[in-house]
Amino acid sequence: MKRILSVSLAAAALAACASNPPAPPAATAKAPPASPTAAAQPPAPADAFRRSPPPPGPEVVFVPPRIEEAKLANGIRVLVVERHELPIVAVDVTTVRGADQAGPGVGAFAGAMLTQGTKTRSALQFSDALGKLGANYSSGVNFDGGGVQGQSLTPHFGEMLTLLGDAYMNPAFAPAEIERERSRRITQLAELNDRPASLLSIAQGLVLYPGDHPYSAPLIGTEAALKKITAGALARFHAAQFRPELTTVAIAGNITKADAVKEVERVFGAWKGPIGAPPVPAKAELPAEPPALAAGAPRVVIVDRPGLTQSSVTVTLPGVPRATKDYDALLVMNTLLGGQFSSRLNLNLREKHAYTYGARSSFDMRHGAGPFSAAGAVVRENTGPAVREIFAEIERMRREPVTIEELADAKANLIRQLPARFETAGATASTVAGLAVYDLPLDEFGTRPARIQRITPADVQQVAQKYLVPEQLRVVLVGDAGAVGEQLSALQLGEVIVQKAPGATAAPPAAGKPAASQAGKPTAPQAGKPAAPAAPQAGKPAALPAAPPAAKKP
Repeated sequence: MKRILSVSLAAAALAACASNPPAPPAATAKAPPASPTAAAQPPAPADAFRRSPPPPGPEVVFVPPRIEEAKLANGIRVLVVERHELPIVAVDVTTVRGADQAGPGVGAFAGAMLTQGTKTRSALQFSDALGKLGANYSSGVNFDGGGVQGQSLTPHFGEMLTLLGDAYMNPAFAPAEIERERSRRITQLAELNDRPASLLSIAQGLVLYPGDHPYSAPLIGTEAALKKITAGALARFHAAQFRPELTTVAIAGNITKADAVKEVERVFGAWKGPIGAPPVPAKAELPAEPPALAAGAPRVVIVDRPGLTQSSVTVTLPGVPRATKDYDALLVMNTLLGGQFSSRLNLNLREKHAYTYGARSSFDMRHGAGPFSAAGAVVRENTGPAVREIFAEIERMRREPVTIEELADAKANLIRQLPARFETAGATASTVAGLAVYDLPLDEFGTRPARIQRITPADVQQVAQKYLVPEQLRVVLVGDAGAVGEQLSALQLGEVIVQKAPGATAAPPAAGKPAASQAGKPTAPQAGKPAAPAAPQAGKPAALPAAPPAAKKP
């Protein structure tokens, strides 16, 4: 009944509208004609201002914050930066030894376990206690060092430091937590197998650092290594590398030096290291100079992912350690080559040829000679041309002095980045802890601008010639071998080796460009069957393990 009534009312309304047509629209008033002299009038002051933007102001001189130092009787180093703008204090407790002192995956595993329970607090009790303080915290170990980090409001700093100190000195390595962390890491490895950038990093390590070199395996380790890690292995790593003599506590924020040292003394002052532990073991030193690649090592390695429409590629070689005397010149040279948006690599591959959204280069400077990379993700049809252009830009950096304009731009870029290292209390504590890890002077960032300004075009060319050695360069790529193999072979860089990616079936390079056989000689794949990946050989990469997460430096 209600529906019939509503329909009737609607019909009546329509009939009423039909019987009363709308009135014609009112005539709109015409705008008055424009003044004939309006166009001839001079521009308003605002228009003139927009045509001539004001000149830039004077260059701001960067002055890093003052770092104060103290040392406890047990050898712990304390570094303090006072910042009283906000009621926040951050701390970074770090050892100056890292994962390069242990087998694959052990150091990173131990670092993750630091905050998974202590000898007096379960993992849940530990996290609840810090949560009640409103504190942020983390833990981790990379190749060079690591420990625990945290940030809290000033009134809660003492309680937070007590908890973080307990984690740093007394991790429980409880069996249940170890198995949970092991499972999480193995699952993470499986997930990362689909990420070309992760696979590229693994293959790069295998190519540049063959054998038992600490940098050959990824920081997270391999699935096989993770399955073998025991509570005993984690405890031994902690006992050897987490010692008072090796520890630095970096504090930044709303606290005085006196109060900071007092709190560190309260938490860490009685720590003598593991009971009955031997003296601090000698550090396993890495080569000071980049390891020379064997003459028979492959020049081009493809991690085969059939069907990928992009190729993730790096032109790479063993780089230099952080302690190199050429650090400043290398910073400038790399910035010019691929360390900024206006770098030569990016202007060439992105702006000129449209091969990629971005090309970059970097030196991963560790305690040892970490890798140099010139890398990008390119459309697979342009893989060969992109690699050719990367080699061309590296050679141009070696052959031609950079221009004064380029050099000035790179220097300004590097110097203007420095304040960001001290932008927050947490960033400041991390930056200061890094000085300890790499044994750098406390005025490192105060003197760096002047050191950078002294770099000349000749200095840039000299380090390019010294470290970017053409014979040492290798091409490592994750992509569709069947689509890109022929392109890379045409560059005549050397034998193209194809490796099967984890969880994938290797396909041969383009027709007529087979992968290397176990004997190191080309073998034509059978029709309808993929070529077998090369077996591990001296100077050749082994089968790829699962991919690692990105490493973080202290």
